[in-house]
Amino acid sequence: MMLIAAVALMMILGLVVDGGAKARALDHAGAIASEAARAAAATYRPGDVAIDPEAANFAAQDYLTAAGATGTVTVTGLDVAATVTLHQDTVFLPLVGIDAFTVTGAGQAQVVYQQGGTP
Repeated sequence: MMLIAAVALMMILGLVVDGGAKARALDHAGAIASEAARAAAATYRPGDVAIDPEAANFAAQDYLTAAGATGTVTVTGLDVAATVTLHQDTVFLPLVGIDAFTVTGAGQAQVVYQQGGTP
C-alpha cells in the first residue's frame, strides 16, 4: 500500500514539476523567437526597400546561438517571422520513460520606417 502511494506521489510530482517546466519552456521559446525576429529586423538599413535576408538570418542565428536555441527566420519585405525550437530535459518523468520534451515558439517583427526618421 505504501509503495503504491509513493509511486502515485512521484507521478503527481513529476506532472507538476515537469509540466510547469514545459509551460515555462513554451513561454521562453516564444520570447526567444520574438527577440530573434527583432534582431533580424534591426538589420534594416534606412533607404533600402526591404530587409536583407542574409544579414537578417545572420543576426537572428547569432541571437539564437547565444540563447541556446535553434530556429529559422523568414524575411518578407519589412516583415520578419521567426520559429524557435528548444529542448528541455525532464526531472521526474524519466521514471516513466519521458527523458525530455521539445517545444516551439513563434515571433514576428516589422520595420516601421518614416523617411528622415530612424527605424
